[in-house]
Amino acid sequence: MENMERIKKILIEQGAIGRENGKAISEYETLTENDGVTRPAGTEKDKKTRDYFVDLCKKNGFEPFIDVFGNIFVTLRGSSPDEGIIMMGSHLDSVVHGGMFDGTMGVFSALEVLLRFKESGYRNRRDIVAVAFTGEEGSAFHQPMLGSNGFTGNIGREKLWTLKNRDEIDFKSAMQRIEYLGDSEFPGKPEYYLEYHIEQGPVLEEKGKEIGIVTSITGQCVLSLEFEGIQGHSGTTPMEMRSDALVRAADIIASVDRIARDASKKYRNHSVGTVGELSVDPGRFNVIPGHVNMKIDLRSEQSESLAFMKKKVLDEIEREKFGVKIKYSIVAEVEPSIMSDEVMNAIRSSVSTLGFSSMDMPSGAGHDTIPISRISKAGMIFVPSIRGLSHTPLEWTNFSDVEKGLEVLEGTVKILDRR
Repeated sequence: MENMERIKKILIEQGAIGRENGKAISEYETLTENDGVTRPAGTEKDKKTRDYFVDLCKKNGFEPFIDVFGNIFVTLRGSSPDEGIIMMGSHLDSVVHGGMFDGTMGVFSALEVLLRFKESGYRNRRDIVAVAFTGEEGSAFHQPMLGSNGFTGNIGREKLWTLKNRDEIDFKSAMQRIEYLGDSEFPGKPEYYLEYHIEQGPVLEEKGKEIGIVTSITGQCVLSLEFEGIQGHSGTTPMEMRSDALVRAADIIASVDRIARDASKKYRNHSVGTVGELSVDPGRFNVIPGHVNMKIDLRSEQSESLAFMKKKVLDEIEREKFGVKIKYSIVAEVEPSIMSDEVMNAIRSSVSTLGFSSMDMPSGAGHDTIPISRISKAGMIFVPSIRGLSHTPLEWTNFSDVEKGLEVLEGTVKILDRR
């Protein structure tokens, strides 16, 4: 682990760029709830992090390519480029008040692999590309995985360019403003794609494993619900005469939890249901709520169980209760992504050579690997998250674990390069 100091220094420095208080934090023990990282795509914080990445590339002899979606590509040319591209990477944007490892660890580790190859004299046959995708989190433009969906053609250029962020600024203008809108698409698609990421959950830490080998990424169905009841006085309206929008919403929330638990047992897999966004109008303690908006997030690693949860939730929505009317729409729907056996076996071989402990596991979070897996052989490498925390200022992964995963990534790329 003699190279660990460089990647550690890089992660600490880039974390300070995005941190709301500007602190550079190098130890988990000093981390607090006030140390959040906020850099939605297209913002000044996003630009500064991109600038840091690009400057680092140029200082080490690389000339980054920026495409029409703001994605940043860095290529180590191979002796036989016709054999196909190996790509690895993640994203630089963050959720609001998040952590310093989510996404960025994968981007800077991908660059670190290229640097180690150059410095060691490794002669790669294939072109090996490190990539930083734009807007994976959806914290700015209401839709996740923008850059990777654009790169793969899942979202057309014109449609993506016209998406608006929370300030009603369209994607194209936001990227132009931060000077990260290229004028052409990247010339080529990967045969293999690898994303190195923190687990964002507690399983590896709980099981005492050093490396997670991702077998699938959960599919997702997001529903937006609008409840229309009758606003009234909380003291004068009899219980049997109420049409309380919040009571009906609470009924649906309880149903989502029950349905997800039933799906997990029925299909013996990772199936979850969450209601994390809720607004109540008028929101006063002495007024019966007349209007409620909320979003439901359903996820599962198998299409069958995801469809089961969706049907059950829609059945609950259709039931007449308390005189409350419900309107709904499906905001997003993504099928589960199955990782490539070839790539998973290459990761396993790299882990075995290095002598690390590992386990196969699904990813409950979405990643840029989802759209990329539709066009290439894809795989993901996880390392433990302390206490399973992510999307929080308290997100942390030990730098020794970062180095272990980086070594697995490097070994996997070499195995695929020789295929």
